[in-house]
Amino acid sequence: MKHALLIVAALLAACNQKEQAAPPAPNAVAEAPTPPAAKAPVPALDGTWKVAGGTGLTLTLGKSKASLAAGCLRRGFTFKQDRNQVVFGSDPSASANCGSPPSAAQETAFAALADANTAIFDKDGKTVTLSGYGGTLTLERR
Repeated sequence: MKHALLIVAALLAACNQKEQAAPPAPNAVAEAPTPPAAKAPVPALDGTWKVAGGTGLTLTLGKSKASLAAGCLRRGFTFKQDRNQVVFGSDPSASANCGSPPSAAQETAFAALADANTAIFDKDGKTVTLSGYGGTLTLERR
């Protein structure tokens, strides 16, 4: 009987050894953590844009200066862009009138640009919507 108990104990011990996980191989390569996804690039506003909505206005941006113009009617602005955040400031020295006042649509566009704080681009960067407290202004790259 003693002999049978020893055999059963040996079998149980053998079963316990098979169920234990094998230690990792000494040359196993640990998985590197996945790096965070890079932020998608945001197009620059620099360039010439047509203002949508039949205003006849063109917006030209470059070197931190902006000019919203239709013929000899022009409003000057300074601007900064940080990804999708924008800031426009009035530059009265860069403004001119032709002797006739701007249309209501043009005045609305001037106000929307002055208060814009967000630029949302389409997937190709050919259209951008500027928005802020003064409303929205949709631009198409020329």
